[in-house]
Amino acid sequence: MLKDSTDGTKSVAQVVRETISMRPSLLDALKMRIVNYSALARMLQSEIGEGSLEAVKAAIIRVSEELESETGLQEEKIRSILRESVVRLQDKISVIISPEMLDIPYIVTAYLTDSYVYMLDQTMLKTEIPDYAHETRNLVALILISPDRVETTPGFVAFITNLLASREINIVEFISCSTNTVIVLDAADAINAFSLLQNFT
Repeated sequence: MLKDSTDGTKSVAQVVRETISMRPSLLDALKMRIVNYSALARMLQSEIGEGSLEAVKAAIIRVSEELESETGLQEEKIRSILRESVVRLQDKISVIISPEMLDIPYIVTAYLTDSYVYMLDQTMLKTEIPDYAHETRNLVALILISPDRVETTPGFVAFITNLLASREINIVEFISCSTNTVIVLDAADAINAFSLLQNFT
């Protein structure tokens, strides 16, 4: 049974907050204020199984108000970083995924649990890659070089990926390290993605 949090159990408001926080689609809808609070309250009350409809609705409204305030401040921080970022494109990019380490000239590399991923300028690759490695060629790298505070600003990567997803731009590879963000795209999507980010810089 839900009680006040002073006795160690969770209140209706806490449970509502936690339930909403685990559903990104609900968070987005609340941030945009496109939610019917009464309908959502009925749905969550049925799911939670405790608390009055009025208490659940009140909790939803509080979460929505907090999200609106927090989102505005956070997005302004991210936009500020983008305004100070340098954005450039590099074509003729190849991505190689190999179960074994390769001795090749790469721009960026990452070691996963079962493979190595290499992003490289394909014009610099002078040797044949082994048969066990998979290569995707003629990609484009969208490179952002941002100020130092990007490392301590939550939501920067999410903002960029959501922005690209909203235009149905697929990300082939994504590497974020220190102040550099490298997004590998199909050539057909590169100019559109570049223009989107240029709007903020």
